[in-house]
Amino acid sequence: MSAERKPTVLLTGAAHGIGRATALALADRNTPMALIDRDGPALAEIAGELKARGATVAEAVADVTDREDLAAAVATLAEAVGPIEVLLACAGIGTLTVVPELDTPMLRKTLEVNLLGVAHSIEAVLPGMIERRRGHIVGVASVAGYRGFPWMISYSASKAGLIAYLEGIRPGLRRRGVTVTTVCPGFVRTQMCTSVPYQYPVKMIEPEAAARHLVRAIEQRPRNCIFPWDMRISLAVLKYMPDGLFDRLMRWVGPRALHVEF
Repeated sequence: MSAERKPTVLLTGAAHGIGRATALALADRNTPMALIDRDGPALAEIAGELKARGATVAEAVADVTDREDLAAAVATLAEAVGPIEVLLACAGIGTLTVVPELDTPMLRKTLEVNLLGVAHSIEAVLPGMIERRRGHIVGVASVAGYRGFPWMISYSASKAGLIAYLEGIRPGLRRRGVTVTTVCPGFVRTQMCTSVPYQYPVKMIEPEAAARHLVRAIEQRPRNCIFPWDMRISLAVLKYMPDGLFDRLMRWVGPRALHVEF
């Protein structure tokens, strides 16, 4: 990556949470950005703040679940700020889901945003990246995608699907000059995490801390980016824990972790 010129970053979910914090962090590095969010007023607010700082920014209101609308928005943004060289797919949703109220309509919506939304975003930028034989896709998944968390069932399923999807496209894209990074944050102090009715305080990092990890992932292009450091250790333990032991642990943790019926 040239020291004189930063790659243009397309950032979805730019108006809130980790996306917003990352947009501010990228502006401090003079990174040109194309911002997308479905929340028009909040998007206009962050775009205005970035422009006031002198950042090169264009924004478009679009829903990542709407394939045609998203593709049109990305094309318009590319005309404004130049070819998209990095996709940072931050748009996502998550809600509390526990047995027996499985809420399959919410499962569908969560999959549409967290999995199909990322696929739509990749699809929109990929032709240009492949043509230039250069590009970087950063998908924000979650540690919840490695094992099914019994209080975030739909969210875990969507992020597990995203991890597998990014892993599946990685080899073919690498042969075409496009790298893929899978980001798995732990608990970040966003509306999604703070709305879960935990009985005890849960250690969370601030969105600004998460943004620093994402900026580093854009610059260094690792295969995986898992943070914070203690979550990498916890994830390794959970990932390789025998299935029976994991099941017993979750049956024990669930009733003690939440203020809701488990």
